[in-house]
Amino acid sequence: MVELSTCEHGVEKPKYLVILLHGYGANAENLIDLAFEFQSIIPDAYFIAPNAIEPWEGGFPNCYQWFSLYSGVERKVLEKLAPNIRKSNQILLSFINQQLNRFQLTPDKLILVGFSQGSMMAMYQSLIMTNKIAGVISFSGKIVEPNLVGDKIISKSPICLIHGTIDSVLPFECFNEAQRILNKHGVDFEAHAIPKLDHTIDERAIAIAKNYLSKIIH
Repeated sequence: MVELSTCEHGVEKPKYLVILLHGYGANAENLIDLAFEFQSIIPDAYFIAPNAIEPWEGGFPNCYQWFSLYSGVERKVLEKLAPNIRKSNQILLSFINQQLNRFQLTPDKLILVGFSQGSMMAMYQSLIMTNKIAGVISFSGKIVEPNLVGDKIISKSPICLIHGTIDSVLPFECFNEAQRILNKHGVDFEAHAIPKLDHTIDERAIAIAKNYLSKIIH
């Protein structure tokens, strides 16, 4: 049993499960409000925003991270991050399976929504799952290719990339890089650049996400 504290909202017997993954140094409350934005498009969904698996290394209370980005004061390179990425995604995968079983839903009824580090988790997770899911919405994210850290790309679920052109945390080049990677691996995706948007989710980003949701639900 994977015990992650959560914020939840939704119907008693959902047809879809939407899991919202927050960014580095944030928490579940940071994203659960998206449920109220999305429920007009997908009213028969259950929304779960889990707190990430580790307390944030920045030290503030009620803040979490999916995996560490620092060792002491030096930023880790991808190769050193690999064990953390694999570990965190295996824990998330167990949590996802637990929640799907809870609602007696199949993976094709799962939607992953992530922001920043949560987006990295969402896209990575969609690639290593045994079965395709309904879709992924990535806000201000970055793709880490599973094959670069010791995992395999198994499924190719559709992805919606949404990124601000003046993102000061994950630069806009991450958006261009993501498109190149998805094209290389034959993953179906949409890409939406938002002018003059920094590392955040605004009304324009939410509108794009809602439109995408309307396309991937049946």
